[in-house]
Amino acid sequence: MNNSDLSSPSKSESQFSEADSVNQAARHVMQPSKTQPSVLLKLALLQLFGTAVFSIAMLICFDAREALSALFGGVIAVIGSLYSASRLFSTKPNAVAAEILIRFYVSVVLKFIFTLAMMAICLIVLKVSLLPFIIAYLISAVIINCLVLLVPSKLDVVEGRSEDHS
Repeated sequence: MNNSDLSSPSKSESQFSEADSVNQAARHVMQPSKTQPSVLLKLALLQLFGTAVFSIAMLICFDAREALSALFGGVIAVIGSLYSASRLFSTKPNAVAAEILIRFYVSVVLKFIFTLAMMAICLIVLKVSLLPFIIAYLISAVIINCLVLLVPSKLDVVEGRSEDHS
């Protein structure tokens, strides 16, 4: 970049106007929606459904111990997701961004501690079967979350951000 680029008023003005339009677009996208809690509730229900399906498969293929182990693993993931969502949506709408970020980080740490504590209780006290327990947790916490991200939301379709794959 040379000095003529820095001193050019038209170039700097256009950069500012581009930045303003990006900021306005970001504000438009980031506006809170009353449908978001319902989306997270639907996600939790999908996680619970995936856990139930895997638990039933464990019951059919193996026995009740493996089925209960899978059920406990999936339920831990669902409860952790619901906890995080409830903390996220209990934030005041006019809160400062730093407060929201701190609240988010605290909820992630608390969810991690809760998950570890519940897993320890299940493994040590209840003596669950490890493999179905971990697989059900991963199905519920990772795979279903990733699959939900692949499905376009109504907001994506309305704003024209969904790609047509025909």
